[in-house]
Amino acid sequence: MTTATIVMYHVVQPAGSGILEQLKGLDRRAFAGQVAYIRRHYTPVHLNDLASAVTDEQTFPPNPIVLTFDDGYACHARTVAPILADAGVPATFFPVASALLDRTVLNVNKIQCILAVADVQALVTRIESAIDRDTAGASAGYRERWFKASRWDPPEVVYVKRLLQHALPDRVRKPLVEELFRTLVTADERALADDLYMTVGEVQQLARAGMTIGAHADRHVRLSLLSRGDQAIEINGALRVLDAAGVSKTRFVYSYANGAYNDDSIELLRERGCAVAVSTRPDLAILDPEGLLALPRLDTNDLPVSADTEPNEWTRLALARQS
Repeated sequence: MTTATIVMYHVVQPAGSGILEQLKGLDRRAFAGQVAYIRRHYTPVHLNDLASAVTDEQTFPPNPIVLTFDDGYACHARTVAPILADAGVPATFFPVASALLDRTVLNVNKIQCILAVADVQALVTRIESAIDRDTAGASAGYRERWFKASRWDPPEVVYVKRLLQHALPDRVRKPLVEELFRTLVTADERALADDLYMTVGEVQQLARAGMTIGAHADRHVRLSLLSRGDQAIEINGALRVLDAAGVSKTRFVYSYANGAYNDDSIELLRERGCAVAVSTRPDLAILDPEGLLALPRLDTNDLPVSADTEPNEWTRLALARQS
């Protein structure tokens, strides 16, 4: 059984000034320490190498690990890339097409910004009021289903995220997010997008430096909530990133937005020649031909952030599976 560790990152260091400094992410020094830990206990490889190890029966290095960076944040080019270059570590970057090319702020980032500046209890009240204005008494059902803690967030934060990300009907959710973002964060979406996301030139520079550029999404919506036809549109839109970066679409790699996919998603990616696709399910990746389009990833918080730290449970499990 061939296994690999895939790690998922988002924001590394404060992404800018003001509101952006409040976004949840990994501190720059902690990231550098984690890279040192990874170099001590793993062999960093490219994401495409996982497919080659299976389909081309290539020999794999000991305890392989892949670093992946979602959404295309500016800090990936300006902070992450220099640290990786100094350490000689390859990585895969997954910009979102609408953020990179259209300079719109992703819904997930609008929600993060809203949570960064607002009192969460006041947000809950405001959201439930909007729900009950649309359908009297409906907020109780949403609270019962979604008011639950996750691996990293308390229940009230999960509740706000899930409702504003996907759980509410679009007629309520979309105008509510826009109102909250405009009144609490900023009315200048383009300026925030320019601060938050990489430019096309920076993505091209990463590709020239030997990093892998993958497709993540067009609008960063959950594929599993879309019809097959709409999934095809979303995936095709996501591939605009590869064209902009000047990289080949042959055996491309893909990251599912919010880790959401279904059988249609896998079939559509396979039809387009995708070699590897990653989710957000926390586990080590078992490499076999049937599972390459739905590989799990650990979160950055699942690994230590110091080279001197002894191997943790995930590292010990990875090492055990290499034996």
